[in-house]
Order: sequence, then C-alpha cells, then structure tokens
Amino acid sequence: MHNARLPLKKLVAITAVFNISLAIGANAETPSPEGSRAHAKRSIELLLNEGNQEAAIAEALLGLPSSPTQADIEAFPEAWLALGRSIASRSIVMDDFKGLFASGYMSPDGRRVLVTQQISGDTDPDARVTARLVDQATSEIIATYEASKPIGSPWTSMASAAFSPDSTLGVVSLQDGQAILLNAETGEELGRVPGDAIRILFSPNGEYVLLQAMQTSSVYAVSDGSKVIEFPDPFKTVSAWASDGSVLGSNISSDAKSADIVARNLDGSERIILQGRAVPSAALMASPTEPVFAVSDNMQTLLFDLNGEMIAELPGDVGVMRFVRNGTAAAFADGDDSPRMSDMMVNVFAFDGSQLDAQAQDYVDFNQAIYSPQAEPIGYMVTTRHAAPLAGSIPTGLDLYQTALSLAPNLETSDSAPEDTMSPVLEASESYAREAERLLHTGNRQAAIIAALKGLPAEPTEEDFERFNAAHLLLYRSVASRVLRLPLEEPAFPAKSASGGVVSPTGEVMATMSEHGAQLYSMPEGELVADLRKPDGTTLLATSYPYFTSTGDLVVIAPMDAPTLHFFDGRTGAYRASVDFPIPDPERLLRSRNALIWPIGFSHNDQTLAVNTAVGHFLVELADYSLKPLPLPERRQFELSCLPDGTFLPFEGFRQREDEVNVGTVYIYDGQDLTPIFSIPRDPEWIQSEGGMVVNRQGNAAFTRDGGSERVVIFDGKGTPRLKFSDSDGYHAFVRDGTAIAYRNPTGSLHESLKVLSISTGEQVAAEFSDYPVLDQTLFDLDGNNRMDQSPHFGVPRYRGEDIPTGIALIEMALGSVSETELAEVQDERINLN
Repeated sequence: MHNARLPLKKLVAITAVFNISLAIGANAETPSPEGSRAHAKRSIELLLNEGNQEAAIAEALLGLPSSPTQADIEAFPEAWLALGRSIASRSIVMDDFKGLFASGYMSPDGRRVLVTQQISGDTDPDARVTARLVDQATSEIIATYEASKPIGSPWTSMASAAFSPDSTLGVVSLQDGQAILLNAETGEELGRVPGDAIRILFSPNGEYVLLQAMQTSSVYAVSDGSKVIEFPDPFKTVSAWASDGSVLGSNISSDAKSADIVARNLDGSERIILQGRAVPSAALMASPTEPVFAVSDNMQTLLFDLNGEMIAELPGDVGVMRFVRNGTAAAFADGDDSPRMSDMMVNVFAFDGSQLDAQAQDYVDFNQAIYSPQAEPIGYMVTTRHAAPLAGSIPTGLDLYQTALSLAPNLETSDSAPEDTMSPVLEASESYAREAERLLHTGNRQAAIIAALKGLPAEPTEEDFERFNAAHLLLYRSVASRVLRLPLEEPAFPAKSASGGVVSPTGEVMATMSEHGAQLYSMPEGELVADLRKPDGTTLLATSYPYFTSTGDLVVIAPMDAPTLHFFDGRTGAYRASVDFPIPDPERLLRSRNALIWPIGFSHNDQTLAVNTAVGHFLVELADYSLKPLPLPERRQFELSCLPDGTFLPFEGFRQREDEVNVGTVYIYDGQDLTPIFSIPRDPEWIQSEGGMVVNRQGNAAFTRDGGSERVVIFDGKGTPRLKFSDSDGYHAFVRDGTAIAYRNPTGSLHESLKVLSISTGEQVAAEFSDYPVLDQTLFDLDGNNRMDQSPHFGVPRYRGEDIPTGIALIEMALGSVSETELAEVQDERINLN
C-alpha cells in the first residue's frame, strides 16, 4: 500500500507559506449559487469516483467565499457539505489488488483499518485467508495476520473483523477455527479464542465480543478470553448488542417461516420482544446508546423500543442503515437510483420519524472506500457500529473552513467548470436530466420522459442539443427504454425461481419471470398481453430467463419442475407447443437440482433451439418440434454457445489440479465432430480458475469470468485475451455489432454513465447514445427496486433502440406519448433561454 492523501492530523502553521496555500485553495470572490453547487458536485466526484481527497477539499473550497461568514454556511449548503464530507473521508489505497474483492473494517476513530481480500480455493487451494492492519493516515501495513491452514478447494472465503468502541482493540477471524484479539495501535496479538465468525460484534462497553458463526454464536470476555455464553439453535441470527447490554437476535421457528425477536442476557435469561416476524424481515440493528432497535420490514425499517413498542416507520432498509449522532438518529445510504458512487446521499431521521438535514458527520459510516493506485474503487470500508469518535472529531461551522485551508494541498485544483457550465439555465437542465435518470432507474419511464423534456428548450438548435447534452441523452434513453413496474413481493431468500424480464428483439414486448409465474407485457406501454401458463393452466416458474427468436415470433420457457419446454407466440402469448425430454426419473433428479433443462439459444436462422439437460444436449426442430440428440462425449461437461453459421462453440472447463496448466479448452462442434481450436492457460493476470464462457451474438468474442475473483475477461475468436475488468455491477452487454462491451460505470458522469471497452484495443472509448438501450431493459417492483437477478444470455438477439431517433425527431416521438396535462407541465416548467 502507499499513501495517496495527506495525513489529516497534520495541520499547517499559519505562515507565509500557509497564506500562499490560501490563495490557491480558496475562491478570491464570492461564487454564484450555481457555481458553488457545480464545485460541490465536482468535489464529491473527486472524492468518491477517484479517491482524491486533497483535490476534493480544494474543489469544495472553490465553491465558497474566501472569507466566509456564518451566513455563508446557509447560503452555500452544498459546498459546506462537500467540504465536510471530504475532510471526514478515511479511504485508503491498495497497490496489490489482483481482481479480488476487497473489504475493510474501519475503527470508530478512523485511524485503523483491517483489510481482507476474497480468496478462492479453485484458484489456489494453498491460499490462506489473510487480514492486514493498516494505518489509515499513511496506508502503511502495521501487521499481517494469516490463517493457520490453507483454504482448500473449492471454497471461497475472506476474513471478518471488528474494532472495540474505543478503537483500542481489534478482533479478526481468519476462518481457521480461531479468532485473534489484537492491539489496534501496534498490531500485537493479545490472544486467541476458538471458533470462526461471519460477523463480529463488540458490546457497547467494549468488555465482551460476540462471534457469530453459521450455526451458533458465542460471547467471550475481552479481559481474559474466557467464554461467557454460547447461543445455540434456534438462536441463530444474532444481530446486535442493545444499549442495555443484552444481545438481540431471532429465534427461528421450526418451519423457518417466522421468528421471534428476543433479548438474551449474558446470564442466559431471555425475553421475547416481538413475536411472529417473517424470517426475511428478521434482520435488525440496535442503537449503542439508546433503548431503540430497528427491524427490516418489506424494504422499510420499523423502530421499536426495547419493550417492543413501535415508535417510527422509516423509508429505508436496515441493510443500508446506521445509527448516527452517537446513536440518537437513524441514517440510510441512498444511491440505488444511480450507478455512480458520487450520487450517494444519506437520509437522516429522528426517532419520531421526522427527516433531519444531513450533516458531514452523518457520512462517516458510508463515505469510505478502498481504491487502486489507478483511482479505481476496488472495495468498501464498513463500520460494525457507528464511528462516533470519528464523527465527533469533524469540525463544524467556520472551524471546518479553517481546517480545510490547513489541509488544502499547495497544488493546482482540478480544472473548474467553464463559466457557461455554471449558468442557471444549464444547471436547471442538468437537474432535470438527473431527475430523469433517477426516475428511469426506478422504472418510471413516462415521468423520466417528462423530466428530460423539461431539460430542453422549446425549439432547440443543434447547438442546444450539444449544450444540453445530458437532457438530450436522458430523453433518448427514456424513450428507448423498456422498463416495467409490477406488484412483486419481497424477494425470497434463498431465491426459489428466476426474477426478471427479457425484451423481444423488436422491442414490442417483455416476457417476465417472477414468483407470480411468466407473463407477457406490451412495450413500452407495460400492458399485460397474456399469462404464459402450462397447457393445464398451472403457473410457470423457472430458474432461467425466457428466450426469443430473432424475429420475436416465438418465446420459449423452461419450467423448473419438469423436463418440458413450453413455446408461445412472441407477440400474443398464445400457446404453441410443448416438448418433453427423455429424462428418466425426473422426480429423483429434482431432489438435488433446481431444474432439469436449460435453453442455450435459438439458431441464427430460427430453425432450431439448442437445449442443455441433465442427461445431455439436444436440438429442437421448430418445424415440427421434434428432438434430435447432440452426441457430445459422455462424462464431460460442456458449455455451448450458438455460432452464426449454425455450428456450436463448446467450452470445457477443467478443475484446478497440480498437473493441469489450462483453465479449459474451446472447440468447434458441427453436431458430429468436436474440433479443438484453442486452450486457455492458467494465468494469474487473466484467468486462474474456470468460471464459464459464453460467446456473443456475432461469434467474434467470448465472455468469461475468473472463477476465483471478480475479474471478467474477454477473448477474441482466436483465443487471445483482449481486455479485463473488475468494476462492473454484474450487468453487461456487447454493443456495436460485438466490437465492444458496455456496463454501468460506477465512476461515470451524468453525460456518460456507461463504460464502453473496445475489444480490439482493450481501451475505454466514449459511450454513444446507441450503447444505452440494451442496458435500459429492466423489471422493477412498485417501489422502484430492480428485480433482475441476471443478465440475458450474451448470445441472444436484443432490442437495441435502432428505431429511436435523436434531435428534433426524438422530441416529436416523445411528445407523441405525452398527454395534454403532461404537455402543459412541460411547457410551464421547461428551461427558458430568454
């Protein structure tokens, strides 16, 4: 690791040198309100998207007057908040990241971080789980802790850790049967206790530590390492220490459908606080200082006192919540509506349910990340409880400004936006574009169109489309999008069937899968066309997505409970046919499998459908729905992709062995002969462990994952690795006729929120309008939560918005779907160039 920021405790004396830094770091004049907001926005982009704390502080200073007064705190709230968030940042840099997910546990005072990385036995069975104690101010490693034994194959694991409330002690579990108690200042090991932990919690007074394992949880005394109590089944989901010293958790019923929220004392006594909570809603969190705890309830949070009386209902999920302000308020991270880290905000609520203005101190539990030397986010830092000491150390008011000047680097700040970009009209346009993006990312297409129209003038010129590019782009994306909101229930855990939607290649319909079965909806209107049911009228549940032919005439669904395919008209949903596969004793096989058949894809001429089954591969002839076996070698596993010429590209992955130098071999298969074309060698810089391979629609590029990390690698048709990345959210699409791959960019901008990588060069290229539609096809629930659990198959034909124009024609198309009331709203609120 190396340092990428100034130590925050190093305050520069007020000298002549200091005065020079003031001139550089502060704005010589009072900025305009819109100019101040532009600098604030850029400050947070530098802080979170690039991990550049020094530049973020300097940029925020540009958004404030050079000699601010108390009144300026209210006049420039965005810049003050950005300045405070930048000073409160405790992010670090790792210089040995190798495509593995990294996680950091930050001490409550922000001075220490315990860092761990995910490892996989598939990649290296001899790898050992490690954790490193890091000095946040310098990013230097103080101590390293390594598991006493290798992980072994095929497990994937990483350490868990926590710090005591006073930040003097740390505990780390390396998943080797013991947990280490350590001195957080020096890294010295103070002792060990038996047991693994997936979660570690210190008591509010710091005297005890709880190790939560998969089947049981135990409490140990910090002073001597003695076991105080063990919580056996059914008290599995130990979740929090209450402020009165009791441990809160969920006693799960024998049928695993409900749970009682229980407070258990260290003497073994217990009392039930809440009875009969649904198991998916049994997650909870407790205030460290107040007699209050929070319970998840259908993507919302209910606050209770320790007597079980509900005191508030809050709009947010416990999973993204922290008790802040020394445990006296609840804060939720709010950033799901945007792919960018810099758009993350915090919503703060009092215990009576009223919303409070967020302060910089409220961000300390959410604001921290781990970056590579190339300024790419590679992981996040969490606090197992509120970082109250750090929050309390952040100055407020005018003291914040003086501290920022002391910390501002004696460097040039980032290029500030040209004056035109800070004009009120452009700021208003981008505000409408940002709102359109938020609405689109929650499935509200029509409202997104309205918002984007407001961001464009009444009669825009070509220059206007260029100037208001963000609104133009969001209008195009909204019109081209194929999104749908349905009344879906909270996702089951673990998932029992697929959830999501696939848009036909023509963009006319979306075939959806959910706990309600399969349906067909018109696009973009979202009207129900048909329920897609089995011939006997029963519901179709599946673990794989529907597949369309290239013309959209036919859609096929593979149920999860039988070896049968069902075909429907791709436009009306009318039942066409069913095909049974010769799988013996399917009931027995289903006891250990989630399905028996999995479509691979239609041939490019739409004459056949390739299918993988529990007993081999088959072709369905669509002319008469007859079956034809594909005689691949027995006792070998192949992943097939369809090629444009009607042949197949099978990938055979190999499990890691000492004598096996390849990850897998790729073949050409014509239905009879299997011809090898290239092998993929094990390479720590590319692929170390088999993670599957799928070929794109054009047959010129293959998508594969490294089974032991987050890394995605793209190969060309000759087996040459062309590019790799690890920063996606898991949703990808080939674009530009298969010559590039695109995914949402977590460090992008409103003007360019996709990262597009050229397959020929491996370099990032500028995103174009036409790259977006294929990634704006999503199923949501009524609350705007994304309900897609996988990407559509890379080899299937996709709707790409080729019928959507830009410029004036786009506006005319958009206005064609607008009601008179909506049009009046647009005309009244749109930007005005006069």
